[in-house]
Amino acid sequence: MTLHILFESPFAGHALEECRRVAGAGDALLLAGDGVYALADTAADALHALRADGIALFALAEDCAARGIASAEVPGLGAVDYGGFVELTLAHERSVSWF
Repeated sequence: MTLHILFESPFAGHALEECRRVAGAGDALLLAGDGVYALADTAADALHALRADGIALFALAEDCAARGIASAEVPGLGAVDYGGFVELTLAHERSVSWF
């Protein structure tokens, strides 16, 4: 199991697309920093596809709040604080950061 951590906005590069190619069932994706912009309507299809592939989705609540994104309104998304971020890293064998 791998924890993928997306820091890059899907509107600024291709990190989300690259992550989708290698992420598999049982993995998790944590949106952090500008990566939380993936929750925007125009990028949400990629997240739905990941969830359909068995990938758990999480977002840092502080980063969502700082960017005016209501993470609680996204079905199937777990909002975590920094303590939850640490717990996710401990629960997965490895982590990959996407910039």
